[in-house]
Amino acid sequence: MKYAGKQVHVPLCSLSTISSLENKTGSWRSSQPLYIDLVSPCNQRCPAGEDITGCMYLASQGRFEEAWRLIMEENPFPAIMGRVCFHPCEEACNRAEYDDVLSIHMVERFIGDYGLSHSLKVTVAHTKKDKKVAIVGAGPAGLSTAYHLRRMGYNVTVFDSNQSPGGIMRYGIPAYRLPKDILNGEINRLYEIGIDFKVGAKVGEDLTWDALENRFDAVFIAIGAYKEQPLKIDGLKKREIFKVFEFLKDVNLGNRPNIGNKVAVIGGGNSGIDCARVSRRLGAEVTVIDILSEKEMPSHPEEIKAAREEGVKFIFMAKPIKVYGKKELAGIKLLRMDTKETLDINCNSMIIAIGESPLIEGLPPSITHKGGIVKADQMGQTTNPKLFAGGDIIDIPHSVTNAIGSGKRAAMGIDRFLMNVKGEQEYLDQFKWGDKGNISFGRINKTPLFTRRNPCLEVIDYDNLNLFYFDPRPRMKINKISVNKRLKSFHEVIKPPSQESVVSEARRCFNCGVCTECGNCYIFCPDSSINRSPDGYGYIVDMAYCKGCGICAQECPRGAMRMELMGS
Repeated sequence: MKYAGKQVHVPLCSLSTISSLENKTGSWRSSQPLYIDLVSPCNQRCPAGEDITGCMYLASQGRFEEAWRLIMEENPFPAIMGRVCFHPCEEACNRAEYDDVLSIHMVERFIGDYGLSHSLKVTVAHTKKDKKVAIVGAGPAGLSTAYHLRRMGYNVTVFDSNQSPGGIMRYGIPAYRLPKDILNGEINRLYEIGIDFKVGAKVGEDLTWDALENRFDAVFIAIGAYKEQPLKIDGLKKREIFKVFEFLKDVNLGNRPNIGNKVAVIGGGNSGIDCARVSRRLGAEVTVIDILSEKEMPSHPEEIKAAREEGVKFIFMAKPIKVYGKKELAGIKLLRMDTKETLDINCNSMIIAIGESPLIEGLPPSITHKGGIVKADQMGQTTNPKLFAGGDIIDIPHSVTNAIGSGKRAAMGIDRFLMNVKGEQEYLDQFKWGDKGNISFGRINKTPLFTRRNPCLEVIDYDNLNLFYFDPRPRMKINKISVNKRLKSFHEVIKPPSQESVVSEARRCFNCGVCTECGNCYIFCPDSSINRSPDGYGYIVDMAYCKGCGICAQECPRGAMRMELMGS
């Protein structure tokens, strides 16, 4: 070939007369990418089994109604839980190792309030079932069970000895933590879906257990733990000495107990701290006395911090051994556990809050119990197959959220029993999902939020995330009313967050372990073997061309892909 009058030698080159798609590079592959749905640490730690990653994903896009509906698959009280749950989910948040944990409870609170302010409604199964279920106890466990069973289509009747449903949520938690309009709004939803309430009725007295078993196809028992542990010292018959739940119930009913100007609270659990903060709002100086050190105290650190802000004083590692005063309380003698020295403090009232246990003496004799705990399986079924139990009378931590989770599991157990499915795992297997410790209706119902084609019970950890794609951002600020305003009323302490701050906080979520359709796998694939899924969400791999290089899995921000050896 000549070019510009000179002979030029052109190298030989190959020309293809057919499409490069004929070159099936997938034949080179020794491993293949797999989309997986791992369990995020927050989801695993949620006693109610909420799909937290899903809620954060929706909230980050301002899709608050969808986020509310996703929570309501698992938990009927998001506005309550956003306030009173001590958020164990946040303790497990992977974001803690990056900058700061996600404020999950504030996002949930906003979503719950959104549902109330927009009068959102839940749906009930169109197919009604001819079985009737009785719920004994209208606390968080009983109401949770009633809610889930009613949504399944069962006829549900709730019995409670109090005049209004709510249990510990209504009578034990002060209004500065849980305003009554929020509580009523969430519970009214249960009336709306057709749950029947029989209040002021004590089962075992007004209605016998035998009559209940004869009238209903299954019975769920969640009577709470209101039997208070006694303080074993003399001189406690004085009227200035209060029991914790009697005191809190009296205040929640709108009364103002005469506690004088100096109060000693014996016991540093969450109920004891509630008593201390309530007493400050009633105008008293307050000292909390606990036998444990501050680190060992069972109350949540946030509650201790709030109590200190409000002027509550603490004496740790001490116990009362004597009370002073002939007719009226004048003071208490304490024994320090570390030095064995004694200490006298002045007070004109005392609140005993050293623990509680269930009143199991009045339960049906067909139920087995030991040490104050009813024997029940993972789904609440007792030694009497027709009777189920949950909440504080079974072996779980005493908290509102744990009670709600036990109620959900019991609802599934009752459904299994009434459907005559013999085995627990057999019941769960029909849904192709079933982490026994954290059952999720959302996953059972295959909520189409994320790609859930390969669900896995493995919990994803921080090291399996690709952090290159996340920017450090500060945790949202939680605003509170001033201490002066707190002590003058029972107004809610924590102010509602703004919509903008909630969206921003939800965007901090790593969405650990699930595909959020970010597109990295599609963008980075050198063989263009990642394609949109025909079912409308996520991606699929064309194995004819994927040569198993692993770039897609490497670039996944959330650890929702992994490479698997061929034939494994």
